[in-house]
Amino acid sequence: SRRLPDGRYALRIGPPLPNFPSGDDVRDASAVNRAIEIGVREAPGQYLWGHRRFRTRPRGEPQFYRARRDRNLRRYSRALLLVSLPAIGYTLWQAWRQRDPAYLRERLGFGPWPGGPFDHWFHAASVGEVNAVAPLIERLRERWPDARVLLTVNTPSGRRTAERRFGEAIAIGYLPIDWLFAVRRFLNRIQPRNSLVVETELWPNLYLEAHYRGAPVSLVNARLSPRSTRAPVWIQRILGRTLESVHTILARSAEDAERYRQFAFPAEHLEVVGNLKFAQSETAAATPFEADRPYVLAASTRPGEERRLATLWQRLASEALLIIVPRHPKRLKTILADLADSGLPVAVRSRGEPVTDRTRIYVADTFGELPAFIAGSRFVIMGGSLEPFGGQNILEAARAGKAVIFGPYMDNFADEARLFVERNAGRQVKDDAALAEAVSDLLVHPELAEAMGREGRALMDEMAGMADRYLDRLCERLPRFRPAPPSGSRSTDSASPPR
Repeated sequence: SRRLPDGRYALRIGPPLPNFPSGDDVRDASAVNRAIEIGVREAPGQYLWGHRRFRTRPRGEPQFYRARRDRNLRRYSRALLLVSLPAIGYTLWQAWRQRDPAYLRERLGFGPWPGGPFDHWFHAASVGEVNAVAPLIERLRERWPDARVLLTVNTPSGRRTAERRFGEAIAIGYLPIDWLFAVRRFLNRIQPRNSLVVETELWPNLYLEAHYRGAPVSLVNARLSPRSTRAPVWIQRILGRTLESVHTILARSAEDAERYRQFAFPAEHLEVVGNLKFAQSETAAATPFEADRPYVLAASTRPGEERRLATLWQRLASEALLIIVPRHPKRLKTILADLADSGLPVAVRSRGEPVTDRTRIYVADTFGELPAFIAGSRFVIMGGSLEPFGGQNILEAARAGKAVIFGPYMDNFADEARLFVERNAGRQVKDDAALAEAVSDLLVHPELAEAMGREGRALMDEMAGMADRYLDRLCERLPRFRPAPPSGSRSTDSASPPR
């Protein structure tokens, strides 16, 4: 067709292409392109190309066109808008409570974040994820000391943990809320060559923007809960759309990998590597907390569990002290109300109350002291597993050589729980009666607790190379994972990792 001066169009219908289709795709495509070229040459000024011809780029390379936001992403943006005011309010409250203005600025998307470009950007939601990825970052920096590394977190406690682990060796900041303007400002500032997210943090706007900039996100120690595959259909569609922007998934277990496959993630870019939390850092052992008598530690307890533990302790004839380290110390008022029903004398660490001969329960509602309490305990009861919260990480107890008891709700740590039971490094109990029996057994026979602790420590030693395993897989799968050599220097990409 050709536009005429009076605004009308002249349509010319030519003869059919000879021997078309021929069965040869290349020949047929060339014939079509020649026919288009002939038409364009008749009126070049009227030619308009509307086809996104280069929309399919090599995996991990920058895209030529702006990201298209389909119905699933638009629906996500509307849902995000609905929770924006509560999110802003919570961020303001947390920033005031923690006296942390950087938390307010960076989470709301105003920065300034550490300036890029960075060879590697890692994101770890909070304390547990920071501790999991720390050995990987340390091994990476041993291989490439000059690599620029950024670690972002979501919480002030996560940042404090990162600062204690790394000091000024790497840059540390907060990830902004997943608003589009905030994500774009963040990525413009940090300019990552590689983007790596620990475990399960799926942010559609962030992942899509990183993908189009040629720094697509890869998931390390990736896990996906069974609830994700049972979520409402519209949420599953958003998750599936988010995963389309992911470059590589290195899963911690076969079960997690299978859940990602249910969202149609390509099998050739998905691999089971193992649980990164088994990796060990070269850090000094925690100084054990010392009480006036032996104690049992209930670690990372969640709502409802303190009351059950107090009832158990009321019935036990043991002189041992019970120390409770809650997952969220801000629940202290509720915890004390639950413990009051037992009638047992309670002391609270944040109030400076001492442990006396009469004290039966000590509530350690502080941050950063859990390793010390684990190190000094007879054995550990893991919270989050007695009530349906999915469990907590039991590896830290094993690393310290401590036996661990956990309840039936270990959905988020099912592989670790199964392995601990198989190796007799831990005991899983199904109810309060079984819990009382296990606690009494280990108190009466401390040699059993010591043997379980040795098994746990041996298991951790066997898995000590997990960080190197992840690092090797990332080098194999991500073309730009090795840092670019400084200008004028020889590349060290082929350097073998130190062992």
